[in-house]
Order: sequence, then C-alpha cells, then structure tokens
Amino acid sequence: VMVIVILALASLAIGSQFMQSAQSWMLDERIQTASQLAQERAEQLLADRRLNEYAAVPAGTSTETLTGNFTGYTRNTVVSAYAGPACPVLDCREVVITVTDADGRVRAETSLMVADY
Repeated sequence: VMVIVILALASLAIGSQFMQSAQSWMLDERIQTASQLAQERAEQLLADRRLNEYAAVPAGTSTETLTGNFTGYTRNTVVSAYAGPACPVLDCREVVITVTDADGRVRAETSLMVADY
C-alpha cells in the first residue's frame, strides 16, 4: 500500500510538470512564428527598396490581419522619417515591425533603417 501511495504522489508531480512544459512549448511556437513573420516583412521591405528604389518604402503605417496558417496573427508596420545621428545620408526612414498573436500580445518586434543613397 505504501508503494502505491508513493507512486501516486510521484505521478501527480510528473503530470503537473508535463502540463507546464506543454504550455511552454505552445508559447515558444507562437514567439517563433511571430519572429518569422516579422523577419518576412523586413525582408520584403528591403527587397522592395533594392528593386524599386527608396520611394518603394514610403512613410506611413500598415496593418495586416493574417489568414490561413497564420490566422490570429496581426502584423503592424510603421515607417517614419529618421534624422538622428545613425543616419549615414541625408534621408533615412526607420521601420518598426510588430507582430501580435490572437491574445493581442506582442510576440515579436524588429526594427531597421532604410537609407536613400
């Protein structure tokens, strides 16, 4: 009887750890997906800049509500003029890309600078 009680207590502890790790894996997956979506948008903007010159990245804000495999994710892109000391030329734009999940929590954010050279 004592062995059964000890095994029952041990299985409860192991079971709760398993549940916590499963929840952690889901959160990790959301963060990884959001990071990939932010990187995808950054690469798209850099490709537009390379192919269509500086005017292809105009100042402004755009919001995409994603569908398909990415239903629930929202990608927000803010492009604004930047005139700080990090700008190597006369005209730069700062780009901030934020990705939120279905819970409305920011899961990834990246920023980059686009220069008119």
